[in-house]
Amino acid sequence: MYTYHPVVEILVKSFGTTPQSLEPLHEQLLAYRENTQGLKEAMLKHKVTDESEFQQALAAYYELEYRDNFNDVPVVREFTEFIPIRYAKKNIFFPLKKTRNTLEVAITNPELSQPLDDLARHFKCHIQSVISHKQAVLDLINRAYDESSASTEDAVDLLDSEETYENILAVEEPEDLLDATDEEPIKRLVNSLLWQAAKEEASDVHIDPTPRETIVRYRIDGVLQQVTVFPRQVHVTVVNRIKVMSRLDIAQKGLPQDGRSMVLIAGRKIDIRVSTVPTVHGEKIVMRLLFQEEKLMQLRHLGLAKYILQPYQNMVNSSGGIILVTGPTGSGKTTTLYASLAEIDNEARNIITIEDPVEYKLSGYSQIEVKPKVGLTFANALRSVLRQDPDVIMVGEMRDTETAQIAIQSALTGHLVFSTVHTNSAPATITRLIDMGIEPFLVSSSIIGVLAQRLVRRICPDCRKSYQPHPEQLRELGIKEVSFRKLDRRFFRGDGCDNCRQTGYRGRIGIHELLVMSEGVKNTILESSDSDTIRKQGLKEKMITLRRDGVNKILHGLTTAEEILTITSE
Repeated sequence: MYTYHPVVEILVKSFGTTPQSLEPLHEQLLAYRENTQGLKEAMLKHKVTDESEFQQALAAYYELEYRDNFNDVPVVREFTEFIPIRYAKKNIFFPLKKTRNTLEVAITNPELSQPLDDLARHFKCHIQSVISHKQAVLDLINRAYDESSASTEDAVDLLDSEETYENILAVEEPEDLLDATDEEPIKRLVNSLLWQAAKEEASDVHIDPTPRETIVRYRIDGVLQQVTVFPRQVHVTVVNRIKVMSRLDIAQKGLPQDGRSMVLIAGRKIDIRVSTVPTVHGEKIVMRLLFQEEKLMQLRHLGLAKYILQPYQNMVNSSGGIILVTGPTGSGKTTTLYASLAEIDNEARNIITIEDPVEYKLSGYSQIEVKPKVGLTFANALRSVLRQDPDVIMVGEMRDTETAQIAIQSALTGHLVFSTVHTNSAPATITRLIDMGIEPFLVSSSIIGVLAQRLVRRICPDCRKSYQPHPEQLRELGIKEVSFRKLDRRFFRGDGCDNCRQTGYRGRIGIHELLVMSEGVKNTILESSDSDTIRKQGLKEKMITLRRDGVNKILHGLTTAEEILTITSE
C-alpha cells in the first residue's frame, strides 16, 4: 500500500478506508500515484470513499485548511468583476477574502496553477488555498454571481429609492432585442439614470467603463459629478439597452456610433443624443439631454445686464444684417439664438432655421436639420432657404467660408441672419471671419453686432454667505481696493449644502460681451483685422467685456470670484 499516493494512506489511517476495499483498484492506484484528480475519480467511482473524505485527506496531505461549506462568506464585488463566471465554474475556484498580503481562495484541486497565478498577479498578493468539495465551491460561485446580478437592482436604489421610473417612456422605441431575463432590471437601471439626470437638470450623462466597475457621471452646471457606480458585468447589458433605445447596432462594438432617442419623463419630452466610442475597457457612452421646451426662453431671463440687453434687443429688431453669438461649446449659444427669435413676430415674418441638430422643435418656425452624409450641408441648405422667401434665417454655425459668404450675401440683400462662431471674444469673431477669407468691407457692412457669452455657476441661494475678499483677488479682477472697502462691498460664496450637492453652486447664469458695429468699429475693421485693435476701439466706445460683466455679477452676489477668474482667464 505504501507504493500508492500518500492520500490513500491518510484515508486508511484517518477515514476508515480498508486495505481490502483497495485491492480491486490496485492497478489504477499505482497508475495515479502522481495524479490526485485521477485517483479521486477512481476511488469515488468504486465507492471506496466519498468526496468529502477524499478532499479532507487531500487537505491533510497538502497541509491546507478544509471547509465543508462557505455559507458565511460575504460576497466581494471586486472578485465577481474580475473573474468570469464560466472561468470560475470551469476551474472550480473562487476567492474568499483578501487581507493585506494574502488572498484566500476556495479550490477543489491543489494542483490548479494558472487561475491561482492569475489571481496572484492581479491582486499582487500571496495565495492561501482552502480545500472543499465540488458542490460547496459551486454553491459559493452561484451565490456570488446571483448577488452580483442583483446589484443591478441595487444600482437603481443608489440613485433615488423614493422615485418611480415607470413614467419614463421612449417615444417610437424600437423592439427590445435584449434577453428577456435581463430586460426589466436593466430597463429600470437605465430609466433611473435618465430620471435622476432630468431631475438634476444635467446636460450630459457619462457612462465610463473601468477595469473593475462602471462609473456614471452627470454634467451639472457645466461640471462633471460622479453620481453612482455599478458592477462591471452589468456594463455591456446597459450599453446594449441604450443602443436599442437609440437605434444603434448592438453587434458593432469596435467603431464609434451616434444615435438619438426621444423619451418622456414625467410628461416632459427629452431628446437624447447618444455617442458611443470603444475604449480599452469597453464602450463609453455619453448621452446629451436636450429638454424640449414648449415655450422659448425670453432674452430678459438669460441674465443679460441692462447695458447689454437694450442694445442687443435693438439689433434683434433690425430689418437686415447679421447678428453673431460666440462662445465655446456648451456656453448657451443656441438658447440665446432662440430667445432672440422669440423677440420677433413669427406670424408676420417667415423664420427659417438651419441646425445641426435641431435642439428645440417648435411651431411657427421652419426648422431644417443638416445631413452632411446626403449632401445637405449648412451652405446647401442656406442656398435653398433663400428661395423660400425668408425674412429671418438662423444658421446654427458658420463652420466654413462658403456658409459665411452666403450668409453675408443674404444679410446684404435685406435678410436678418443669426448665427454662431466658436471664438473667445466678440472682437476675435471679426478676425476669424476675415481669416476665413471674407473681405473686411463685407464684414463691416453686413454685421450688426457680436455677442460673446459664457455660462458661470450661480451661487446656491440656500447656503450663500458673504465674505471680505483678499486684496490680491481684487487686483486680479481689476477692482480698486480703496473704493471697494470705502463702499463696504462684499463678495459671496456658497458653503455647500444638500440642495447643491455640497458644491456651493446651483444653476448657471450668463456673462456677456457685446460689440456694437458702430462707425468707429467699422473703420477700425477696414484698417486692421487684429482683434486687439478692434477690442481697443470697442473699449473706447464703452464696450463691457466678459470679465467686467462677470465682476458686476460678483458684486450682485450672483456668482463667485473664482468662477469669473477661471472662466475669463483667457
